[in-house]
Amino acid sequence: MLWLHLKASDTGVNSVLTAIGQGGGMRELWIVCVGVIVVLSGCDTPTVGFSYDKTGRIDIGKNRFLVYYSDKQAQAIRLNNQSLRGLKGTMADGGAAIEAVTGCKITALHAKSDTVLTRASLRC
Repeated sequence: MLWLHLKASDTGVNSVLTAIGQGGGMRELWIVCVGVIVVLSGCDTPTVGFSYDKTGRIDIGKNRFLVYYSDKQAQAIRLNNQSLRGLKGTMADGGAAIEAVTGCKITALHAKSDTVLTRASLRC
């Protein structure tokens, strides 16, 4: 049974490689691979100016956040999925997550904040 499964998967891989080879699509394959790597590399990484040294994960309400912070700024990335109706309070939850993880007060939320990424200035 396992042999049949492996044989079928070999056939599928061979057909894909043959189709790519016939169309001269090796270049297109590399472009797709690089594109997938770029998209997946940005899932929960901090923006410029933040490091992995100061981080924290926390659940606030129904949301789970990953918080990156420095001495004067912080960002909270929402990690869970939400329906459109559930997005109403996510920026407030992001602010609460930042305050809870950093122990600092938020002086201002940045204009670039949204329902996934909440950015704030801090006063510690």
